[in-house]
Amino acid sequence: MRKTYQMVERALVAGLLSGEVRPGGTLQSERDLAARFAVSRATVREALLKLQESGWISVHQRRSTIVNDFWSQGDLQLLSSINRNSEAFPRELALHLMELRVQFAPDYARRAVENEAPKLAELLTRASKLRNTPGSLVKFDSQLHLTMAVLSGNKLYPLIMNSFTDLYQRIKGEFFSTQEHRSLARNYYEELLVAAQAGDPLLAEQVTRKAMALRLESYQRV
Repeated sequence: MRKTYQMVERALVAGLLSGEVRPGGTLQSERDLAARFAVSRATVREALLKLQESGWISVHQRRSTIVNDFWSQGDLQLLSSINRNSEAFPRELALHLMELRVQFAPDYARRAVENEAPKLAELLTRASKLRNTPGSLVKFDSQLHLTMAVLSGNKLYPLIMNSFTDLYQRIKGEFFSTQEHRSLARNYYEELLVAAQAGDPLLAEQVTRKAMALRLESYQRV
């Protein structure tokens, strides 16, 4: 069961995402929030501190609590807060994350084949033995993309991948729940294996761009 402050935090995040209070607006006072949620002011204060740490709000001592322009001023902590406090991750954000993958995955796939094609091929040979379950595909897909990010030699790619791990795994869990999407992934692994075994970085880039675009298109139809 969630701690009480987490229940308050989750309700406030849901309200902020829905536009209940717009950026620049003010939240209710601690006293009013405590009455609204039937909790102590100390509990409300703890929830507000978590929201402030994540970039949602700015708490002014003895003044009002201002809602930040979080979409333009927030950082990865904001995404982590959304993931932690949302029962269903917002679909619009999931689509944006997949669009991001379309942009950078082809580059790190190409670089990985340029730098360490045999290592990538070795990993991809395991794909044919994967169980046809969402969990197996989520785990392997995450390992594959992180491995390519590391092998790319670009030190920022692994940092980005690790920052989005929980979010991507959540989205992939939903995505790989259908046989169609699991088949798309397996086709991608087979095509990428051909590119890695041939030591063809441009082919790796092409098949990755096509596969990520197909994932995005398929997810948009769900």
